Amino acid sequence: GAHENVGLGHQFLRHIWRCRLLIFVVDTAGSEGRDPITDIEKLRTEIKLYDEEMSKRPWIIVANKMDLPEAEENFKQLKERFPNVIIVPVCAELEEGIPELKKVLDPLIGSAPK
Repeated sequence: GAHENVGLGHQFLRHIWRCRLLIFVVDTAGSEGRDPITDIEKLRTEIKLYDEEMSKRPWIIVANKMDLPEAEENFKQLKERFPNVIIVPVCAELEEGIPELKKVLDPLIGSAPK
């Protein structure tokens, strides 16, 4: 409901307006009972409802918590659901995948519209 100013609402959405690249970090393992695909879809919908132009910005997914057993299947489903989106697997806690994430971000941030 952020587009309707619920919760952090417009304050949050105005903040991300300044971003050239949107990075969605999800709990790929669903360790808190959440589905990473549903989370991404809700976030994308909120952004589109708030501002159609903002929803057209470049975006990627950072698939976090890849060290947990449930993450592998959810990661496969993320890739199937979002085949044209860059998805970078990481485990932030163990710092796994961070060098790869940096390699992905470097050209994207440099080429994102200002």
